[in-house]
Amino acid sequence: MQLRRIVAWTSAAAALSVLALACSSDSTLPSLTSGGTLIVKLSDAPFLSDSVKSVDVFVVEIDGRGTATDDNDANTNLDNSSVGGWTVLGTPNQSFNLLALQNGASAQIGSGGLAAGTYSGFRLIIDQSKSSVTLKNGTVLTGTSNPGIKFPSASKSGLKINLSKPVTIVGGSTTTLLVDFDVNDSFVLRGNTIAQNGLLFKPVINGTIIDAATVNANVRLANAMDVALDLRQGTSVVSGGSNLAFAGVSSCTSVNATTPGLGIALTGTTTNLSGFTPTLVAGNSYTFVAFGTSASPTFITLVNTFTPASGQAGFRVFNATGGATAIDAFVTTPAAVLAAPATASGAVAGTASAFVSVPAGSQQIRLTSTGLLTPLLLDVGSQTLAAGTNYTLVIAPPASGSTTLRAFLVPGC
Repeated sequence: MQLRRIVAWTSAAAALSVLALACSSDSTLPSLTSGGTLIVKLSDAPFLSDSVKSVDVFVVEIDGRGTATDDNDANTNLDNSSVGGWTVLGTPNQSFNLLALQNGASAQIGSGGLAAGTYSGFRLIIDQSKSSVTLKNGTVLTGTSNPGIKFPSASKSGLKINLSKPVTIVGGSTTTLLVDFDVNDSFVLRGNTIAQNGLLFKPVINGTIIDAATVNANVRLANAMDVALDLRQGTSVVSGGSNLAFAGVSSCTSVNATTPGLGIALTGTTTNLSGFTPTLVAGNSYTFVAFGTSASPTFITLVNTFTPASGQAGFRVFNATGGATAIDAFVTTPAAVLAAPATASGAVAGTASAFVSVPAGSQQIRLTSTGLLTPLLLDVGSQTLAAGTNYTLVIAPPASGSTTLRAFLVPGC
């Protein structure tokens, strides 16, 4: 008998709604800035004895987090899930008869918002004092009965879900995690029969991704042109993607990587500009940069795949100037004296530097010609960089009538 749960997240949701439990080998359930949907189901395998009428497990809570967990860690801070990086995905606070959840049957147990990303730790919190096994003769086995169930502790327990691989949450999409609570292995005979000797609880819970939301990619548009742009999908402008003036950045949008159906048009028109044909890979995050002129636009697709060092931010530059000068960027504490080497070096027109890790917090960004410390091409000023976020500094040509370069920061999705 297996307990299968699917926990679901959607990009705009941060509040809890519903999670589901089901107990059938192929049962499915209707459905965490951006997130997706993870559903949790239960499924059934033959139990160890024909003498059992029901196996009732009281599920208090379901938690997930980005870092992996072990059995001891999963069993800590049960009354304060905010400690240890856990996010509460559902609080059903009710008992589920695992033997009744068979042949496609399911039970909603909650849902919660998760930011897009990778999650390596999940746990169930159960109340052992409210969990029981009922035999067909009516005898109810609990943690205090005789015969009974020997639980590892007297009250609540946090049970680690063993994942086949980390769970990927993609904004605006649904990820399905199949969690098998293997009753056959989790309740072990202590002697010859259940009626005489009772059971020992040794939980075995495995999680397998059966419908990962990796068909989608996350995208946003950064406008380095002096005309307003719309990011369109099909015949509609995407939410947060309309009337983007110079330095305008769209909201993150989740699209099918194979058939994104995206286009970029001048605001107020419905005809997409030519030359925008992005190639996307499911599960990745992208920044589109539009530069040049409305008569001769240029588009580039930058992938945001980079993991900055712990407590730091990711940083790179994209040179949209169209000029012949390669550019270096220096990211320093405010007012620090510039010294080699540059933070990002040698970005020629139409190209991006590699990502590097930089300190988070308030940082001053200054630009020079490659290999030089003076003169400054541009002082971008102090910018606040968030730890764990990747940033692209888009460097654009001067505005009409000016000789000073322009630049703006674009956070990755």
